[in-house]
Amino acid sequence: PLSDESLDILGRFGKVFDLTYTRFNDLKQAEAQAREAQIEASLERVRSRSMAMHEANELADTAMLLFEQVTELGIVLRSCGFLIMDDEHEIMEDWSANVDEHGKSTIVTGTLGFNQHPLISEVAETWRKGEPYFIGGIHGKDLQKYYKAVTSQESISKAVKRKVLTKVTSEYTNSFYFEYGMMYVLTPEPITDHEINVLIRFAKVFKLTYRRFLDIQKAEAQAREAQIEAALERVRSKTMAMHNSQEVGATVVTLFDEVMKLGIDQSIRCGIGILEGNERMETWSANYSPSGKIDLKTGMLNMTIHPMLVGLKKAWKSEKKSYSYDFIGKDVIKYYTALNKEPEYPFNADLKTLPDKVYHNSFFYSSGILFAFTENPISKEGAKVLNRFAKVFGQTYRRYLDLQKAEEQAREATIESALERVRASSMAMHRSEDLPETAEVLFEQFALLGNIPDRMSIGIYK
Repeated sequence: PLSDESLDILGRFGKVFDLTYTRFNDLKQAEAQAREAQIEASLERVRSRSMAMHEANELADTAMLLFEQVTELGIVLRSCGFLIMDDEHEIMEDWSANVDEHGKSTIVTGTLGFNQHPLISEVAETWRKGEPYFIGGIHGKDLQKYYKAVTSQESISKAVKRKVLTKVTSEYTNSFYFEYGMMYVLTPEPITDHEINVLIRFAKVFKLTYRRFLDIQKAEAQAREAQIEAALERVRSKTMAMHNSQEVGATVVTLFDEVMKLGIDQSIRCGIGILEGNERMETWSANYSPSGKIDLKTGMLNMTIHPMLVGLKKAWKSEKKSYSYDFIGKDVIKYYTALNKEPEYPFNADLKTLPDKVYHNSFFYSSGILFAFTENPISKEGAKVLNRFAKVFGQTYRRYLDLQKAEEQAREATIESALERVRASSMAMHRSEDLPETAEVLFEQFALLGNIPDRMSIGIYK
């Protein structure tokens, strides 16, 4: 049994520890507040970067920032990123950040199928059920089989594939879901409940910012669509304002100008070709001259002078929607040399200033093509827009043919009227001396048809 003195001393120690424990709680609360401030600061950085996104490919930058911020919070990662789900086609678009054993940051992108591996199928099914998160581990040979399936996508580099297959023997997939997909982290060890709660908060932040990103993307798409439609309408209006077939050239100039204003891959030149009813191609081509003005060239182009033109005509006859051809190196010189030699197509390319590569794309309508030559491969959006211009020009060409037919009919009517006047004057003659008056009518009518001769006469042989 303790003596009274010992009990008194222990009581005093108890009071001291009471103060110590109060201090301990204060420190623990302060640490928790500091930790919360650190977490909130990391969330805010990810939130700010997400809000600054303007294009889908910026998800890669956001994934890298997420990796950095989660690592700073002390959560040990091998990789992290986002999977954007396409439930209809059962695929997911992957944007992930990785750091190799040398500390070098890498971005990996790819498209994964829901059924590409059992683990991916399980993750997709859990997302479909609306679960908040999924955690699963995979080890040894199973992990190697998993990465062999995942890295089979062409967009994932072989370097990443080799590193993953040779260095990793155990891995835990931690997926945190939101409406459009998930945020995930890959860790070498199971994560704690606290870390799960922190990562859930990151997923919620990204959900809100990604929704805003989609809204911005939609607004930009609508603005872009309005810009494209306005350009198409200007081409359409120019077409409808034509009064004769020669004005089709002005329409091509307008077309080229509108394509350049839309910034569609900065065409070297573009134009239209008429193949209907011709062995050769009636061509209107527009580009910028050295002075910065739009230069229009027209003529008949032989479709056998280069394999590109042969393939183009074959594709049009086969009623395909489009045709593309890449000129590389000497093939560029070969094609433009052939163009320069064409007798009925006044094209004078400076062979010394040609680029090393030229990309040709044609988009078809019933009577011919709309074509574009660019220094870089044309984008998917550019191809879609040019295809819409081709459809508008298809309407343009219908209008052109209608005008041409109307012009021919009007010309024929004018000629027939002139002939009728000469015929009437001839029938009105009563004596041979009236022949000079008929000759005078003949001269007048011939001149009215736009043919003004220096002298015109009628000779009677006896």
